[in-house]
Formats: sequence, C-alpha cells, structure tokens
Amino acid sequence: MKKIALLALVGLSMTSCWVARIYTEVPTAKPVAPVQTVYTTQVTTPSPKVTTVSTFTVTNYNTDPCFYLDLNAVAAAFAESRSVKEFEQIINSSRYMINNLDLNHDGWIDYLRVIETYRGSYHALLIQACLAPGMFQDVATLIAEHRPDVLYVEVIGDRYLYGYNYIVRPVFVKRPPMWDVYGRSNYACWSSPYYYGSFPSYYTQPKPIYLNHYQAYVNTYMTNHHYCHHCDYPQQPHYSGYTEITKSNSRNDYQVAYPDKSFERRVTSAASQSGVSVRNAGQLRTEVEKSSTRATTTTASQSGSTRSTTTTSQSTASSSTSQSGSTRSTTTTKPATSSTRQPSTSVNTRVNKSGTTRTTVKTTDETGRTTTVKRESSSGSTRSTSTSTRSTSTSASQNSGSSRSSQGTKTESSPRSGQRERSTTRQ
Repeated sequence: MKKIALLALVGLSMTSCWVARIYTEVPTAKPVAPVQTVYTTQVTTPSPKVTTVSTFTVTNYNTDPCFYLDLNAVAAAFAESRSVKEFEQIINSSRYMINNLDLNHDGWIDYLRVIETYRGSYHALLIQACLAPGMFQDVATLIAEHRPDVLYVEVIGDRYLYGYNYIVRPVFVKRPPMWDVYGRSNYACWSSPYYYGSFPSYYTQPKPIYLNHYQAYVNTYMTNHHYCHHCDYPQQPHYSGYTEITKSNSRNDYQVAYPDKSFERRVTSAASQSGVSVRNAGQLRTEVEKSSTRATTTTASQSGSTRSTTTTSQSTASSSTSQSGSTRSTTTTKPATSSTRQPSTSVNTRVNKSGTTRTTVKTTDETGRTTTVKRESSSGSTRSTSTSTRSTSTSASQNSGSSRSSQGTKTESSPRSGQRERSTTRQ
C-alpha cells in the first residue's frame, strides 16, 4: 500500500506541474506569411512635341543702329515743317526725340544736318550725321516732287545704314505747309552751316535712350500727328535719279573708315547663312516682330502613348487582435509611377479607447502640393486642423500599420504633419 500511495503521490505531483505549466505559459503567435498587394495603373503620357527655333537669332539685331532713327517719324516731321531749316530743328529736338542715333558710339546722339538741292520739280534733302571733325555720314535722303496739284514725298534710307531699297512713302491727309513754300518764286535751298563741334544753340546734344523708350516717343509723335495718316513701303524709288542730285554733297566718311559695319555685313550675310532673307531694315523689323510673338510648335504624334506600371508591396498581417479596445484602420492610395505627378490621397482613422476618433487625410495634387487635414471628434465636439506643404519629389506609398495585442497600449505620435502615427505595445 505504501508503494501504491507513493506512486500515486508522484503521479499527482507530476500532473499538477504539467497543468500549472499549461496555464502559466504565454501563447506564442505563429508567424504569418507576408501578404502581397499588387497595384496596376494605366498611365497616359502626352504626345511628344518638337519646338522649331529659327537659327537666325534676331535678338542680336534688335538693337541695330537702323532702329534708332525712325524714317516714318522723319517723313512726318517734314510734313509739318514750314521750312527745311525748321525740319532740321525738329528732327534734332530733344522734345520730339525723333533722332536717337549714335553711330560713332561716343555716348552722345549725333547731330543730323540737312543739305538741300533740287532739279526741276524734284527737291532732294540729304540728311547727314556729324560724327567727328571733318567726318560725315549720309543717313537718309528725302525726295519731294512738287507740282501744282501734288506733293509726292519719299524718304530713302542710306544703304550703309538701312540696307538695300528701304523706302518710306508717307500718305498725307492734310495739305503740308511745304507745298506752298515750294511754290514760291524766290525759294532758296537750305544748306546747313553746322558741323561737329559747332551746333545750334537749341541743340543740347542729349544722351541716347533705350530702344523701348525711343519707340514710345516715336509712337506718341506719330499718334498725335495731323498730316501723315500712315506710311507705305514701296520696293523701288519713285525717282531713281535722286543719287545724281545728291552726288555733289554726299559724304560717306564713316563707311570708308568702317566698311565692316555696313548693313550687309551686320545683318544680311548672317541672315543668308541661316536661310532668312533680310535685305533692308524693313525686313529686319518684320523678323524681330515675328520673333517676339511667334511660338512655332509642331506636334510629332497626334495620339498619346499608354503604358502600364505594376508595383508590388509587402505588408505583414497582425498576429493577434488588440485587447485594449482601440481600433486603427489605414487606407492608402498609391500614386502612379510616371513622369507626370498624379494626385494621391491617404486616409488614416484611429479610434481610441476613450471613444475619441482621430482622422488624418493627406492629399497630394499634381503640382506636388501636399495638404494634410486632421479631424478629432468625440462626444459633442469636433476639432479640425489643416496644414499645406509643398513637396519637391513624388511621395511613395505608405505601408499599412500593424497592431499588436497585449496588456496595456502606449501610443506615440509625431508632431509633424504628414507623418503617419505608429502604435507601440508594451507588456
């Protein structure tokens, strides 16, 4: 009996130890295989575009000297003048700012003198720039044909400065005073007595102004003009013998000293190499205006190309359910992987043990601007906070959070907007 009781006692003790181990041992969660989530997105890219740029860079020529003496304003000044002497005064006056030419680049506007000759019914006004002592350069020639019933005027730019056959023909809407002046029997031609270093008292020799300011002066002068309606640009001069009239007074000292600064050397040769035809200042002005307003863009393909992007991400499932009473759910929309940023939205909702619900909505638009809206609601009260930031790179998708179960739950949240919250469980 003693042996039986001893065996029973040993067996009972071993059974109690085995039962105690069963109830005191903490169950261990088995590892769960990772879950793969596949995102498949169709991305449509715009058609490639080819931009055609002219090889003739007109930006190098928009400050050409031919732009600093507008022959349209010269023709309008002649239309309102009552004598050739007054005409010379008007084109050199700083009040109207018709002349802004500085050929010798000395920092001062060149004085323009006028020498008049005539043959029959044709009057030729030769306009010359005074550049240095004994140095003059022909700038333009104004031809006026006077008959009892008509006054025909043309301003022809010198080839050295304006290129080949740059002609301005004003159209009058009012009888110019020079019509009656040329009809006088005792009319005497004007020959300017001024030269470099000996200027009239009214001339202050101002400094050149910027091209856009000069054009504003000229446009204002032409707008307020009462004689000249507009100007035509013929291809050939009305009177081809004007060179014979002005031959005795013509001076091209600057052209002889600097032959490489002619219009053909400055513009025409460079334009011909690039396939653009520019023979005079009128065509150059047209090219400059085109370059400032033209945007030649051709579409290489009419239909857009479509590509498929597949992204696989892994997330580990939770081993057990949280017993603390707090629930957390995360919904993430991953943006498409493409050269163009796509909008994305991330919603993070968390319900605490106390019954407070916190929702974080993070939205990224196409421009990369990220907007974060936080809402916290409890029984009877709701609080909302919005934060907007700008991201310089495409944001990656966020993996779904994991929760662990144990006794006691501690929550840590980052104070920065846009970062996800994480839950840490301690035993």
